[in-house]
Formats: sequence, structure tokens, C-alpha cells
Amino acid sequence: MKKATFLSVLLCSSSVLAQVQKVDVLKDLSAKKSVDLYQSSDRKQKLSPLSQLKDYEIHLKWSECSRLAPSVFSAQKELRGWVAQSWLHCLTQEQKKKPNFATVEKALTAMSAHKNLFQEGPWADQVAENWVSLRLSYLTDQVEKKNQKAGPQLEDLLGGGLKLNKEQKSLIFQLLADLAMLKVNYTEAQFLYEEAQDQKDSKYLQEKIEFLLKAKGDLTEKAPTLAGSEVLTEEVKIEERLRQSLKQNDSISALKDAVLILNQYPGSRSAKRLKDKPLEIYNSLSEKLAKIKALDEMEEADGTRLIEWAQFLHRRGDFSGSMSLAQKALQKNPGATQSTSALWIVGRSAHFLGQYDRALETYNSLMSYHNGSDEAAEAMFRSALIHFRRKDYSSASALLEKLLLQNRDRYDLNAQHWLVRSLQETNPERAKQAAAELIEKYPFSYYGLRLKAEAQNGKLTWPEFKDKAPKLQSELFLAGPQRKMWQRFKTLSDAGWLIEAQTELEGLPFIKDPTLKMALAEKLSERRQYMTAIRFVGSAMDADPRLRREQFVKLGYPQVYASLYQAEAERYGIHINLLRSLTRQESAFNLQAVSTSNALGLMQMIPPTAQEVSKKLGMKVELPEDMFRPEVNIPMGSFYISQMLDQFERNVPFALAAYNAGPHRLKTWMEGRTEITELVSQSAGSVRDEIWFDELPWTETSFYVKAILRNILLYSLVEDGSFTLKPVLWQDMLNKKAK
Repeated sequence: MKKATFLSVLLCSSSVLAQVQKVDVLKDLSAKKSVDLYQSSDRKQKLSPLSQLKDYEIHLKWSECSRLAPSVFSAQKELRGWVAQSWLHCLTQEQKKKPNFATVEKALTAMSAHKNLFQEGPWADQVAENWVSLRLSYLTDQVEKKNQKAGPQLEDLLGGGLKLNKEQKSLIFQLLADLAMLKVNYTEAQFLYEEAQDQKDSKYLQEKIEFLLKAKGDLTEKAPTLAGSEVLTEEVKIEERLRQSLKQNDSISALKDAVLILNQYPGSRSAKRLKDKPLEIYNSLSEKLAKIKALDEMEEADGTRLIEWAQFLHRRGDFSGSMSLAQKALQKNPGATQSTSALWIVGRSAHFLGQYDRALETYNSLMSYHNGSDEAAEAMFRSALIHFRRKDYSSASALLEKLLLQNRDRYDLNAQHWLVRSLQETNPERAKQAAAELIEKYPFSYYGLRLKAEAQNGKLTWPEFKDKAPKLQSELFLAGPQRKMWQRFKTLSDAGWLIEAQTELEGLPFIKDPTLKMALAEKLSERRQYMTAIRFVGSAMDADPRLRREQFVKLGYPQVYASLYQAEAERYGIHINLLRSLTRQESAFNLQAVSTSNALGLMQMIPPTAQEVSKKLGMKVELPEDMFRPEVNIPMGSFYISQMLDQFERNVPFALAAYNAGPHRLKTWMEGRTEITELVSQSAGSVRDEIWFDELPWTETSFYVKAILRNILLYSLVEDGSFTLKPVLWQDMLNKKAK
């Protein structure tokens, strides 16, 4: 064959193999009913082996899962990575209950024959990490049994091309050192223990190295050397005096000496050890007078350190302490680069303590001397809220209009809302115009919905359109690995592997067309991919206002797990829409949602709270696995929000804020603010009674409360088509508790 002919055939073959695939999502994602392993009715039917494996894993049947996994692993070539991940998970959990390392070794060997599992695919990193962890547990067992054959296998792990974290590397070197100890090769053992220590230190390693040094005669009891330095001697004396003060519970003297070392010996080892000691001592104090004395001593530190401490206390909600330290830092270094941060802390702290005059004075300094900064923008917004509280609507309006000119997305909606409310008191005609602009720009925000209802005599309805809904584009074009991703997604979702199918969706091509996003959202919602559907609906409506219609909005407000929610709603006297609205905001109905603070599942329970709630409910739970099951998570989350309602006198907005920020943090913020604490026991319904939503110290919580109230309104629209708002919007969300 001629070279040119060969190349043309090769290119032709390649083009066929690499052909872009066109997919019509409305046709390709048919209405065929997929298995729902989270609903008891579907689990009663005969399941395919693939579905059965996932069902065992979901419902914590580890042994059954481990037994079925090998055959499914062999049969499911394209899904082998996902099956391996479930197999490893079930094996790991089974080992905790009933160790069987022979089974583990067979599984690991079977998977190691498929090296691509660890290198490519959306499962690769997790499978590799879990495989290594299980392998190390097996090899740890072998070393404990004094099996020297474990040595080469440990070395294979080090050179096998798999990503190992520091903890895993440390354990491998430690196990190799343990084997060297068995051979009485102390020199090799010490070297390997030290290498393990370099990766991650532990008490076990320290003890082993100390033993080996003593055995070699290298370690003798020596007095600490002071290098003959008079300065160092004085530093040691102060640190020893500090220790004695702590032993005698003389916290103030200890704190004073800690600050003394930080000031006089700032670069020393003692200073590095003690840099957090003043905060540690301060936080250990409970009496108010003792805290004041401690702050007096802490204020002797340099300005930079004072700012760091003030920031820490501010984050903890100790606004008196943070304000005191930040104010002192300003006095010491008024022109320092940290003065912006110091003013921000003083202003916010004063505001949260209800010291409005001081807050306004500090905010004015921020706006005057640090104009253009993020801190100055926040000062402008919070100053406007204070003026509104004081019924100085003209000052509030002026600041809000100035802020809106800066085009800061963070404040746009809230600033527009409070501008409308201020203008309603001073210029009703301008207020109507400003309200109309807000409603058009943010139609499905809490503030937008509320203003729309007010403009319609309290009645909330769906937006009206003169023209028909736009035709939805439905064609996707998939190239390269996207084609396999799409096929895996369909197979997984059909079989009930919802979380894995959701992960596959991350490989979708970039979609700009909002009508295509909406078409895809519709089909994804049918396959219970609610989180992605909700995201696509929101993005599509933002891009194309023509899509802001009832038929499409409903896709973003799924009515799922009805029987579970209804049972809890009746038990605690909470409307089902409140529970759904909370879940939508917490997780977007993502069954295995895990937050940065390790909150788990649909209603985002953090493990300590989950343990506490499970004891009160008499439930035995395995964490984190049980938190990913609706029949466990929904009852526990519903119980917890009912507790928050009880703590805050059945006041829904305060209960929601407590659910998100924590009841203790919320109560700490409310202390001394009678204008806020009085609202808890009132059926507050006026606009003024909701200003605290935007005064909260936590941006996330402020958004969270309004988002759930928005969800409640839209779920009510989904159910009723239209309804009239009551003076207290959330009052309908509470019913009588079941006896």
C-alpha cells in the first residue's frame, strides 16, 4: 500500500472513531422509570445485580455487598471503577465489624489487575485512596503477625505510582521500621522511623526513636543549655514563672508574663510557643471582671498582634473583647496598614452590641479614610441600616444610593430593598419606581416576591407573559470522553446509582444556551438529579427572562420524599413546605452533600449534633453513612429544627438563623439588643421587624434566612397557583404538634 493511501485510510478511520456525537436530551433521556433505591416501594421489586449492590451499600449491608461485588465487578466493564469504589467501601466497613483479611487480599488483587482504575475516570482518585488504605490495613495486620513478606509489598506501594498522602507514607516507613526491629537491625529501624517521623510525627514514633537512641547510648539526661546568654536566662525565668502561675490558677499573672515574652523576645522559641497563650488564657475565663483584667494585660502587646487577637475574638462573637483590642491597636498605630481592619472590627462590634453612635462614628471614619475598600462599602450599608432603625430615612436613602453607584453585586439586592423601604417613608412615587426595578431584576428573591405581593394588594401570583414560552433547544454535542460519560450517566441513573450519576454530570460540555439548560433540567429532574436541575433552572432564568414561568420554576422546587416529610411535619407541627424549603437551601436535595464544616446529607447535620439528636430520638446511627439516607436524615433534621423553634418561641426566622449559625452564637449576638430579643416573642410582620436579617454578623446566615422564606413562598405558589400573604408571612408554617 502506498504511503499516501495508508495515511488517508488512517485519517479516515480516526475521523470515524473521533466523530462528535449528537444527543437529543428529550429523546435520549426517555421517560423510562429508573430504579429509586431510596424509596421502599422500588426496593421490593426484583433488582438487577448492579442495583442490588448499591442497595446493599445504601442500607449498610456490608457483608452482602462484599459478597456480591466480585461478580458485578467482572460483569460491568464500563462501570468497573464505580463498582470498585462501592466494593472498597463495603469491605472497609465490614472489616470494622468482622475482620477477614483473606477476603480483602482477594479483592485488592482483583482490582490491581486493572491499573486504569487508579489512573482515569471520575472515580480514580477515590478508588486509589481507598485501595491504598485497605492495602495498608492488610499489611499492618501482616506486620503484626511478624510476616517479613510484607516488606516487599510495602516497598511496592512506595514505588507503585499511586498518590500517597503524608500519613500513608509515614505508616509505610513505620511498618518497614517495625520489620527491621524484628530482624534486630536497629540502625535500619532508626533511619526508617526518622523518615516516617519526617512525613508525620506521632507518639509511637517518638517512643521508638527514643528507645533506639538509648539503646545506642546516644541519649543521656542533659540539663538544658542556655548558651551562656543572660538574655536567654531571663526569658527562661519568665516562662517558668508563667508555668507556675498557671499551676496556681493565677491566670492574669500568667497572661501578663506571656505578653511580656511576646514583647521583649518576639523572635524567640518561647515567643513562638506562646503566641496563642494569651488568647487561650482569656478564653478559659468565665467571670466578666476577670475577662476585663485579661484584656487590660493583652492591650500591652504590639498593634499587629492586637489586630490578630481582635479578629479571632470577632469571629468567635466576643464583640466586647474584639472592640477593646482593635480600639487599642488603632491608638497605638493609627496610620498602620491594618487600620482598615481595626476600624472594621470596632464598627461592626459596636453595631452588634447596639452602640449605634459609636458604630456610626467608626463607619464614617472607614468611609472617609478608606473609601473604595470592601470594608468601607460594608460600613456604608450598615450605617444605612442604623439610620433606618432610627427612622432617619433621608440619611439611609442617601447612603444606599451612593452604595448602589459602586455596582457591588454583594450589596445590590439588599441595598435596593432598603432604599425602597426608605423612599416609601419620604418619596412614595420614587419608591414605586424603585420597587418595580427590584421586582424586574430579582423576581424570585424574598424581597422581590414580597414587594410584588404588596403591589398586588397582598396577593402573590405567577408572572404573566403575553407571548408563548420559547421553544427549548434539546441537542447536545459530545466529544471525546464525554460520550462515555453520557452513557455511564444513563446506565447509573437507570440502576439507582444517583450519587455516581451526579458525579458523571460534572463532565458535561459547557452549555451556554439557557433553553438547552432548561430542557436538560427537566430530564434530570425526572431522574432525581435535583441539585443539578435546580442549578440549571436558576442559571437559565437569570440568562433569559422569558423562562421565568410557572412550568419552569416548578422544576426548581421538587416535591420529593413526601411521606417522610409529611410524617415529620405532623409530628412537630411544622408545615411540610418549611421542611422542604430548608432542605432545598441546605443541600438542594443532594443526598450525599458534605459541607466545608462536615455537615452531612439532605438537612446537613454535623456529626456532633447528629449524635446528640440520635440519642434523644433513640436511634442507633452509623456516621457518616446513615446521614446519607433520607429515612434517617429527614427525621433527625426535622427534630432539630423543631428544637430551634421551641428555643425561639416558635419564631420561624429566628429558628432558621439558629439552625444555620447555631443557637448559642445567635443568642450571644442578640444579648443586650432588646429591640431584637423582643421580636422573638412577637408575631412580627412589619418590614422594620425584619431589618435584623441584614444586620446579622454572618453573611451566609443572612442569605440563608431570606432564601428559605423565599422557598416557602415559591413552594406555596407551586401548590396553590396564587395566594394572599398574611401579615406574618411564616405563621402558616406552624400547626399544632401531634400528641
